[in-house]
Amino acid sequence: MTTEGLAAPAAIVRSRPAWLDTLLGQALALVASLGIAVLAGAVLIVAYGESPVEVYSSILEQSVGSVDGIGYVLAIATPLIFSALAVAVPFKAGLFNIGVEGQYIVAMVVAAWAEVELGFLPGPFLIIAALLAAMLGGMAWAAVPGVLKVTTGAHEVVTTIMMNGIAVSLVGWALNFPLHFDDAPEGAFVDLRTNNFPEQGLVGDLGRMFGITQGAHLSWLLLLAIAASFVVWFLFRRTRLGYEARAVGASPGSARAGGASIGAVQLKVFLISGALAGLVGMQQILADRGHLPQNYIVALGFTGIAVAFLGQNHPIGIVFAAILWGVLSRGEVALQIGSDVPREFVIILQGILILSVVITYQIARRRLSARQLQREGTVGELADAAAPSDRERAREGEDRESGAFAPADDRER
Repeated sequence: MTTEGLAAPAAIVRSRPAWLDTLLGQALALVASLGIAVLAGAVLIVAYGESPVEVYSSILEQSVGSVDGIGYVLAIATPLIFSALAVAVPFKAGLFNIGVEGQYIVAMVVAAWAEVELGFLPGPFLIIAALLAAMLGGMAWAAVPGVLKVTTGAHEVVTTIMMNGIAVSLVGWALNFPLHFDDAPEGAFVDLRTNNFPEQGLVGDLGRMFGITQGAHLSWLLLLAIAASFVVWFLFRRTRLGYEARAVGASPGSARAGGASIGAVQLKVFLISGALAGLVGMQQILADRGHLPQNYIVALGFTGIAVAFLGQNHPIGIVFAAILWGVLSRGEVALQIGSDVPREFVIILQGILILSVVITYQIARRRLSARQLQREGTVGELADAAAPSDRERAREGEDRESGAFAPADDRER
């Protein structure tokens, strides 16, 4: 039986690798989701009596139309990368850490304490000490719901939400008592905040190297956020903990049968999430304000959930999702200046974008799974057709025993 005619179909089946199919499917899903969001937003803009072309052009001009605009966008994206990574890490293990908000608030308090009390350290060491203190503070705050999850089975969504409220009260207590501002002149009225941090304890301005205005506060923390994304990617793709976390998230029973300790994995990913959450607030206290104020920026933890979903919980996708979120956030300025469209339009557009991304990616994932199954089935059929059947093998064996395959000289004898 010849198999020459089967070589071409097998080559056709293997002509496009599975990773290329996945990449193309995700790219098409992203383009489709952006198109849906833009079209839906255009309908709303027309309803307000404005031109969609002019509104979208002003948003792009304000965000990426100048060097300063790009600096503002990247500065907005920096804490969102940390926040989204903090959400994505436990999500891989089937956990939903909704307490990033409280974890980064506590981390800011701990980092502020390090800046105030360790001001005698030289610059690089003081910055490193503050960052490590922030990560430890976030880990400590995340350890509480992690331990409760492992030991009592308490749902992490409930416990982390409760910890968020406690964190807000904790920062209020710290600003009123141990970290209270005491450098004000006699009789001067100042807002409730900490003392100013030492100059050598502030993160350097990265934007200055590219001619970006200092008001953007684009700091070296952006490079740290990108590095953290690659570290998380390496963690989940090249380490045992990452493999076990993905196994626990996919099927806890199978992971347990394979020897993974469910509780240990869950606690570890919670601690890693808390460490990443601890870096969320460093942009505003170490690069922007230079102290911890009472009116600190809030909701970065909840925004990180949206960015994580927008980036499909992939570390590299999160970086681009945070930048896109920064473009839209920066676009609010353009709406307030050049049109009658309210700033809430950006919030609506962000929500539409998240919904469209979730829907299109689910459709793409199902189509890719069906195509992969079809490819595997086709390859299996070709392999079965190319292999000799059991009956043919038996016939060949009988022929050998009867001498049909013996040399010509032996048959003549």
